[in-house]
Amino acid sequence: MTIIDTHIHLFEKPYGDLYDNSHIRKGAGGELHLYEDYRRKFDIEAAFVVCYQGGHCSQNNGFVERVKEERLWIYPFGYLQFDSDSLLDQAVKLNERGHFGLSCYLDETDTGDWTASKQMDAFWGYIASHRMPLSLNIRAAHCRPLAGVLERHPGLIILISHMARPRIIGGKLDEEDYAWLLNLAGYFGVYVKLSGFYAFAEEGWRYPQRILFQVVDRLKAAFGVQRLIFASDFPPVLEYNTFRQAIELLRKEYQGFTPRDLEAVYRDNARGIIERRREKWL
Repeated sequence: MTIIDTHIHLFEKPYGDLYDNSHIRKGAGGELHLYEDYRRKFDIEAAFVVCYQGGHCSQNNGFVERVKEERLWIYPFGYLQFDSDSLLDQAVKLNERGHFGLSCYLDETDTGDWTASKQMDAFWGYIASHRMPLSLNIRAAHCRPLAGVLERHPGLIILISHMARPRIIGGKLDEEDYAWLLNLAGYFGVYVKLSGFYAFAEEGWRYPQRILFQVVDRLKAAFGVQRLIFASDFPPVLEYNTFRQAIELLRKEYQGFTPRDLEAVYRDNARGIIERRREKWL
């Protein structure tokens, strides 16, 4: 079975240079070289490359644009800088520069209320009309204002990264906090990336992170299998787990998916996102 990996990073200053990932070759091509090895080994047909511009990687959009030139497997998601006044202009420029989608990060202190302001409607309308998927790296509480946005712009394609950072307290999912994400299940264009398990378990390095399987159960019950998508979170995942473990967690350790479910989660649902966008993509 081929795979579409819906959340990876490729940085001009490799992530492996920041941490002791000595198995990653140094230099700008190191992580790219490693991921291409993984692509061949694990039969990965495509990857959504989520850009982030900050700190050590302030020019990540341009870097990913360059490396994708001869790599048809790369679907770049250009990073958006927080500024409601300029988000529309940023989106237009990234679309014109060939980005498949957009990437946005909200930190813990941001309520996200600005996303539902009337000032944002032009931005939401533009990306909906161009079918540009938006990858949101947010916590569950940030999902609260998105329901109103989705009501006004039903054509939006929203990809929630890392299961919206689930909170596990006393071994149990914080249901009150997580309800804000689950409330979006009624909107057809919302997908959830099953990734980042290592980041939300107390001992993230202890594989498999079974304590997070209850989260997958809740997401499957709410969204259905057709709107869950696999993501490895390469290369940050390599601080905690091997890439094989990241690939096999849902296939070998989580027992809640049928073989047909796995085809949907690992490939077919992402193919649907690609097809919705393709006719509008440069």
